[in-house]
Amino acid sequence: MITLDFDGFKSEIETPSEDLRIYNFWATWCAPCIHEMPYFESVVKDTKGTNLVFVSLDDDRRPERVKAFVEKKGFSSPIWLLSEKEQKDWKQKLKEDWSGAIPATLFVTAAGKRHFHTGQISEEKLKELIETYK
Repeated sequence: MITLDFDGFKSEIETPSEDLRIYNFWATWCAPCIHEMPYFESVVKDTKGTNLVFVSLDDDRRPERVKAFVEKKGFSSPIWLLSEKEQKDWKQKLKEDWSGAIPATLFVTAAGKRHFHTGQISEEKLKELIETYK
């Protein structure tokens, strides 16, 4: 697990890639987030040319809470913990009209085009979005 500020996050998502990258915003206290995480991980593992990062919005002053949760659930995808002190600012920088509601998912195509989805995504819809953006 790594902790990133907005500039670090922006740099990561702007780094060129040949794959579709999926950034799923979640928190340990968000039941819909926790519900979708297992199938996000399994669908991406089964889909060539896709990468998944779980981006935690938990308090970065308590990273042990996120680490314990991830270990308990057995997730293997990368986990990024966003800097708490910048969360109010980076949400609008990422998507101007995003209220910060989670779950939310950012899809970044190989060409660098961004698609943002707010709200829980079903497994079927996730597969459909991957095929659309791939």
